[in-house]
Amino acid sequence: MTNVILLLIASLLLVFVASLIFVNAIEYLGFHLRLGSSFVGAIIAPLFTSIPEMTVFLVAVFAYRGQAGEAIGVGTIFGQPFMASSLSYGLVGIAVLVGFWRKKRNTTDLVIDKTLVIPYVFITVLFPLTLVPGLIGIPALRPIFGFIFLGAFILYIGIMYRKRMAEIIDEVDEVYLCDFIPGLKPFKMTGALIQLAISVILLFLGSEKMVHFVDVLSRGIGISPLGLALIIVPAATAIPETSSALIWGYRGKDTLSLGSLVGEKVLYSTFYPGLGLFLTSWVLDIHAYISVIATTVVSLILLYYIRKQKLPWYGLCLGLVFFFAYAIMLFVFHR
Repeated sequence: MTNVILLLIASLLLVFVASLIFVNAIEYLGFHLRLGSSFVGAIIAPLFTSIPEMTVFLVAVFAYRGQAGEAIGVGTIFGQPFMASSLSYGLVGIAVLVGFWRKKRNTTDLVIDKTLVIPYVFITVLFPLTLVPGLIGIPALRPIFGFIFLGAFILYIGIMYRKRMAEIIDEVDEVYLCDFIPGLKPFKMTGALIQLAISVILLFLGSEKMVHFVDVLSRGIGISPLGLALIIVPAATAIPETSSALIWGYRGKDTLSLGSLVGEKVLYSTFYPGLGLFLTSWVLDIHAYISVIATTVVSLILLYYIRKQKLPWYGLCLGLVFFFAYAIMLFVFHR
């Protein structure tokens, strides 16, 4: 079992590195293609930056196959919103405190554009509905709900485009590959494309191994593969986006900070459940219910504050209670 844990950690690190260089390449390309508005931050960027999670999902469903593969794939879909609502928001709240202490920002309250009310309404209404097809258990209803979720995503894009904000991402990290290979510095766009291709290959290889070892570990310690995937997969794939949110929160770019996290949560309340309902049997367990409850409660709290356009730092930290409670339930009580 120790070998399995070490190999799982190695595959997690590979997926993490691949996710990190993928997000770096995507952000660089988007910035230089003039795709830097916060509309893109809430819509286009999450589509690209969630590709690591989608790679894990597709590998689990198609490459690994079987009941465990489906469970890990579904756990990937429910994992990102849970991690964003619990751990990621909590870390952003801490980053805001540190930024205030280091005089990088003027207040511990986040000033949020009211437009972010829209994605939070979508999440609080639609994410709980992802449980309905699993609770009813009628296979014929899965494609119907699949179309509903995909249609909701198209509706969300239309609403956000009409209400797009003017805030611009005014800085971006250099392409990592160009720092590693100085000869590529005059050809940064080419370097970004090469880095993107490398990251996709690493994502596939790392995802394949990670799905396998999550399955082996879940059977070894008697934990649901869905539950284990819910907390492990985001640990490798969601860190790059969380890092961006931390940096923006630390620097006082509050709308960008929350927008980068809520954009992906909307994807996992609409687009990815829609896809999952077409590709899997959508069998859920208590871990999916916990993800929905935690995500919905935290989203409602944030929605209350965002309507006032002022969010206190501790409002972001409330989700940490859910994260630690779930971790204890999973790893201590093996539930």
